[in-house]
This record gives sequence, structure tokens and C-alpha cells, in this order.
Amino acid sequence: MVEFGVLGAFAVMLVVTMGMGMPLWGSLALGLLLFGGYGIYRGHSLRELGRMGLSGVKTIGGVLSLLVIIGMITATWRASGTIPAIVCLSTRLISPRLYLLVAFLLCSGMSMLMGTSFGASATMGVICMTIARAMGVNPALAGGAILAGAYCGDRCSPMSSSASVVATITGSDLFDNVNRMIRTGAVPFAASCMLYAVVGSLTAGSGMVPDVAQAFVRVFDLSPVVLLPAVVVVILSCLKVDVHKTMLVSLALALAICVGVQGIPVRDLPALLWGGFRVADPELSHMVDGGGIVTMVEIVVIIAIAASYAGLFEGTGLIRGMRGVVNGVSRRYTPFVGVLATSVFTSIISCEQTLAVMLTQQLCGEVEGNGSALALDLENSVVVVSALAPWSIGCAAILSFVSAPAASVLWAFLLYLIPAWTLVLSWHERRDPAFVDSAAGHFFGLAAHDDARRFHPAEA
Repeated sequence: MVEFGVLGAFAVMLVVTMGMGMPLWGSLALGLLLFGGYGIYRGHSLRELGRMGLSGVKTIGGVLSLLVIIGMITATWRASGTIPAIVCLSTRLISPRLYLLVAFLLCSGMSMLMGTSFGASATMGVICMTIARAMGVNPALAGGAILAGAYCGDRCSPMSSSASVVATITGSDLFDNVNRMIRTGAVPFAASCMLYAVVGSLTAGSGMVPDVAQAFVRVFDLSPVVLLPAVVVVILSCLKVDVHKTMLVSLALALAICVGVQGIPVRDLPALLWGGFRVADPELSHMVDGGGIVTMVEIVVIIAIAASYAGLFEGTGLIRGMRGVVNGVSRRYTPFVGVLATSVFTSIISCEQTLAVMLTQQLCGEVEGNGSALALDLENSVVVVSALAPWSIGCAAILSFVSAPAASVLWAFLLYLIPAWTLVLSWHERRDPAFVDSAAGHFFGLAAHDDARRFHPAEA
């Protein structure tokens, strides 16, 4: 089939171009030419193809604006002292025997607050790895705990760009998705904590925890007021305030603290928002430098191109044949089996989380009868599975940030347990359709619309 050949050529092109050092956005731009060529082969004009691509980008316009705000927040939270204060408070909890558990919890908490695996790993992750090396903890074990924790919030924080993308492309409610993700992820999270506690007690180092607080207080005022930008995110998220409004309020507070508490001149704020925060102290620069709109430019371009793929795939019918295969697998087993299998394939060929999410949604758009059900499937599969490919940006960048070996992916327990547990729930739901209506089913985040057979009676 021509379609399979085109997708295969795309996968090969990604591997070759990225192996040559081409940035991902450049590789994806070449993919536009490939898919555009397929569209012309199918008889579509360039104008029609342009409309198809733009239709995909328009669906995620809100996400792109959200990314710009996130870029500003990641800079102001650093400059205001919010992140340094959280780090200083958190490191007091670490001990050699509980290192892996606490590192996992700290990175999970930071990623929930920031909504980004990159931000969590580049801040709390760097601190945790520094402590791990000082205490003689195996870097692969430490890297696994950091990687898993960083993706905890990337999956289910209301500030997460991937959560916003999933909600947008499935037409579901972000806060409902977050609530359901937390519930379905509770058992894997608890199991991960137990595993890290056990493994950590068996492999405990013998060094001391470095005192990072002294270094931070030389540069920042760490009075309690600097925690307000993070506190307001938690409060407004619990109240289900629109995520854009929540982050704008947090941004405004952080800017006020930058000026009123940390003494940053107002004239320096535009440069801070655009280019990020930089500290003169070399001892702290690798821990707090970063953020700003500029760090989001490449991500915005990547997501925009990936969204244009979605419009092209839909308009040209490129993935129609593969969609039939996915639907067949889903009917024979469970919808989540189809989504999980597809997510493994898309994660392997795409090398990037957003593109993998877009491709998986395109291929699995018909396996569920409800956007909320599909959103939960995507969050419990491709969002975390994409981080397990060592060659993917989401994995390689995080391990690079913290200087952890590739073997760390073997110890990222949460990223394996979430799909595995969801698979168990899906099989149980298939055997007992009433499970989604039971108290236990609701406790685990399931709802009536998760039973696909109610929307596709022929599959019952």
C-alpha cells in the first residue's frame, strides 16, 4: 500500500536526519513535503493542502498561546525565588535510605506545579542528581526516579502542555481529564513509591546531602512570600479556574515578587520574560538558569507542524488503512489495547511526544465512543510511553539535563505501571461491563462513557 510506504519513508527520514544532527523541527518540515507530495499524488491542489494543514493548526491555537505563558512562568518562577525556595525546602527531606523515593516524590511534585517534564528535571532533577552523586547512589537508579517523577505532572498537571493538547484534540474537558488521570494513576503511583522505597533501601549510598540552601540565600530572598506563585496555581486549579487565567495570575504574582522582593528592575522584565533568567553565581547557574518565551519557540513550531500533519492526514486519507487495522485490534481485544499498541508504534517512529500524541489520536479516533474516554487512553499510553524511547527528545533531553545514563529508562517504574494498570482495568471492564458504573470503577477514574460497547453495540 502506498500509505504504508509513505509512513515508512517518514520514519526512515526522521531517523536519518536526526542522526545527521538536524533539529527535529527541520526533520518535521521535510515531512510536510513528503505528506504534501502524497496529497498531490491523490489529486489535491496546493491550496487544498494548505487549507488542510491550517485546519489542524487552528485546532490547537489555545495550546500555542498557553506555551508562551508557560515560557514566561518558567522564567519568573526562577527569578522570583519560587523554585529555589521549593528546592531548599524539599532537600531537607532526603536521606540515603529513602533517596529514590524522595527524589521521585520531589520531581513529581515539581512537575505537577510546573506542568513540564523539562522544567521539573532541569530544576529539581538537577538538584536530586547532584545529591545522588554526593551520596554515592547509582546514577541509573537516580535517573529512573527523576525521569518517572518528571512525567508525573507532564501527564496530569492542569499546567501541562501535553494535557492541554490531548484535551483540545479530543474535545474533552481539561479538568475532568486531570481528575480522571489522577484516579487511574493512583495505584501505579503508590506501587512506584513502594518499589523505590524497597530498591532504595537495598542500594542506599553512604554520603551526605549537600547544603544547597546556603548557596541560594546568597542570591535570593527566600521568605515565604516567594511561594505564592506556586500556591495560587494549586488553589485555582482545585477551583477549576481556566488554566490560562490561572497561569496569568501566577505570572503576575511572580513578576510582582521579582520587583518587590528580589529587587529586579522593571526595565529588565521584558528581557527576563523573553530570554529567561540568568544568575551570575556559577554554583547556581546550572540549577536555576533557563525559562523564557525563547525556550518555547522550537516547541511551538514542532507542535504547529505536528498539528498540520493531523489536518493533512485527515484530508488526504493517508492513515485510513492503518485506522482500520487499529479498529480491528480494538474490537477484538479492548480499545485501550489498540491505543497502547499504536502508541508504541508512533513513539518509536516520531521521536517526539506531541507528534506521537497527534498520530495516535488520528489512528485511534474511532476506537472509543467519547472524547473523554479517548483522552484518558492517550494520557495513560502515548504520553508516558513516548518517554521510554531512549532516542526520543522527551527521554534524551531529560537524561542529558541531569547527566544520567540511558539505562535509567529501566528504572522509571511509573512509566511502565500506568499503561500496565490501565490494561488491567480495560480487561476487567470488558469482562464486567457494569464495572464502569460501580463505586470501585468511579474510584479508579472510570465512567459510563469508558464502555465503548455502549457506543458501538455491534461489538458487544
